Amino acid sequence: MKNKKLNLLKALKFSKEIAFESGKILERYQKKIGSLTVNYKKAQGVCSEADIMSEKYLIKRIKKEYPDHEILAEETSFLNSDISKKDFDRFKKAEWCWVIDPLDGTNNFLNGLDYYSICIALAHRGKVCMGLVYRPSNGDCYFAEENKKAGLANLKTLSRKKIIKRDDLLLKKGKKISDCLLVTGFSAKKGSSFKKEFEKFAYLLQKCRGIRRMGSAALDLCLVAEGKLDAFWEVGLSPWDVAAPSLICKQVGLFIGTYDGDYFDAFAKDSLLVTPHNLKKEFITYLSG
Repeated sequence: MKNKKLNLLKALKFSKEIAFESGKILERYQKKIGSLTVNYKKAQGVCSEADIMSEKYLIKRIKKEYPDHEILAEETSFLNSDISKKDFDRFKKAEWCWVIDPLDGTNNFLNGLDYYSICIALAHRGKVCMGLVYRPSNGDCYFAEENKKAGLANLKTLSRKKIIKRDDLLLKKGKKISDCLLVTGFSAKKGSSFKKEFEKFAYLLQKCRGIRRMGSAALDLCLVAEGKLDAFWEVGLSPWDVAAPSLICKQVGLFIGTYDGDYFDAFAKDSLLVTPHNLKKEFITYLSG
């Protein structure tokens, strides 16, 4: 199947439909969080019964609609075995690969917080060409296609799509990190890498207006895309965490790269920096090395 023969608009419409239905599954499970089965994934945090049921639904629908496509899904990958870089490379080389996170923000979800999301992305030969992040608690759905403006709609109120624009002071020359409200996260895996990241956190905390750590990287990135938060950084995120929201940020004109300022590969599990271009150099100075 050639790239031009796949209708991305149709794939996006399909993604919105299954994200909405998957969101209803999560909302039902959150009403009985006290009785949910919870598994602990080595170095990856937690996986609940809700994650698994949401993912099963998404995979079933995708396989039925696109039977020839690969699917890279978080819970399937980690419940079977720890996925390796070699596995990521295989999915990256696939002609078409769906990358899904059935519940980003499981810790929030299990404590009854509403800051969690569903992520669905579609990649062609490793390049993300469609992405969606859905927040079931309020119906907000962020989405983007390659070469098109990112959008925001509400799947519960059926509000009309609006183009996401960062109409903020960060786009003006002279804006510094000292004026920014930043957002980040930390890996569940503790050790030397965690210590190094926390040192970066402590350093930037002294340089900016404030830092938030809210528990869903996908939603964090969408809020950066909107301009409600100013920049994001984190290391060790997996494809299902970043494939969809990184495309959304890219399509609003933000810099998407590594701590060193290099090209960001959603399948590489590398460091991620998302910032307005005029702050890129300053962030790289603080984060690289």
